[in-house]
Amino acid sequence: MARLSDIIRSGEGALRQQPEEASEEHNSGQPQQQNPEADFRSLPRDQAPPQDKMRDFPILSQIYNEVGTVATVVDKIDQISAFIRTMSGGEPVLQRPTTSPPAQPSSEQPPTQPPPREVRPAQAPQAAPSTPPPQKPAAQPSPPPPEPIVQPLEATEEEVEAVYDELRTFVEGVMQAAQTGAPFSVDPAYALIARAVDLPRATDVLYRRAIYTRETDGQHEFASAVVIHSANVAIYALKIGEGLGYNRDQLIDLGVAALLHDVGMITLPDDFFSKGKLSDEDFKILHQHPIKARDILYTLGENYHWLGDVALQEHEREDGSGYPQGLKGNDIHQYAKVIGVADTYAGLTRSRPERRGLLPFEAVKEILQTHKPKFDSRVIRVLLGKLSAFPIGSLVQLNSGAIGTVVQTDEAYPLRPSIRILFDAQGRRVDDDRVINLREYPILHISDAIYEDDLAA
Repeated sequence: MARLSDIIRSGEGALRQQPEEASEEHNSGQPQQQNPEADFRSLPRDQAPPQDKMRDFPILSQIYNEVGTVATVVDKIDQISAFIRTMSGGEPVLQRPTTSPPAQPSSEQPPTQPPPREVRPAQAPQAAPSTPPPQKPAAQPSPPPPEPIVQPLEATEEEVEAVYDELRTFVEGVMQAAQTGAPFSVDPAYALIARAVDLPRATDVLYRRAIYTRETDGQHEFASAVVIHSANVAIYALKIGEGLGYNRDQLIDLGVAALLHDVGMITLPDDFFSKGKLSDEDFKILHQHPIKARDILYTLGENYHWLGDVALQEHEREDGSGYPQGLKGNDIHQYAKVIGVADTYAGLTRSRPERRGLLPFEAVKEILQTHKPKFDSRVIRVLLGKLSAFPIGSLVQLNSGAIGTVVQTDEAYPLRPSIRILFDAQGRRVDDDRVINLREYPILHISDAIYEDDLAA
């Protein structure tokens, strides 16, 4: 009885020989050799498919005639794979122990033994001691899985205070180096801005820190007008960049450019920041500081010329009314457009000893009413959504006299946040968690910003 594997190897001719072969075995009187695989691999004679249903088997015979047995095909594939790996510089694979393909059965004597089974390396018989079997290369240990990165939900006040203080320290160091002509590096700026971008919600907390930084009477004019101002401009620029959809690299570049945009101010006369009202001649001198900033930043090397270009164009305006070149529209670097708006906003909200800075929504209102044609409309829209509202955690006073802290904001209604009341209109402490959503109380609105020092007093 022919096995199914023999039929596949021998083709349709084996089927035609089955009746005669069985008859010869019966007539010879020799018992048929039992095969342990015959129970599930054999095709019983009485259940053999009729001849007219085996028309597909000639293709099997053709495959055999062209490429040989299945085992031979596998060996050829292994040899080709090993050759390809060797030619490409990889390690050659262990070749499968070759087995000689069984001889094609003749029509007179059908095969009675099962064909040789393929022997894999793990099952290969032991070779003589003089020819040890090929050893399988030891598997390289897989590297341990990386530790999961767990980030805090929000930056802590201590982390934000440290970043803000370091931003100011960096700007101050750059100004001192530029004043003496000493070289300086911008690498610390990249590290600081990257921390501000990567810390969860750090820009929101930094925004509150910038809004509530108040200058003191004893503070040097240059330190307040340039050092604190530059740190705040960088923070406001990051908030606008987030609203414009900048990616991480763009935000970092934008923040560094904002930190350095006013480095040319170091070239102004010492008494320039304490004069008060400036004369026409003073304005001519002032209008030269973007050019000085470009020249200073160009000394960092060609890779940082773009920083000098942004500093040069920061005072250019969309309608051509800016300085020093009178550029318009697309001729102005996009970062310079963002920093120009942030610079104006920082100047309006900056609190000086002699006057209180404008509230966020007051500053945005001033920009919209007075300076709107000067700035990119996209940047203005983001300014309205990102910087017109009070940041979460800031202290405010309502027109009713009550004082509270902002606990939730809505960019669609930036002037109507939710306030947790801390003191009622009579100045009495409110101990319960009373929260007022200003959207639900049209008669209430924020009338002032409260500094923590004033609240403690």
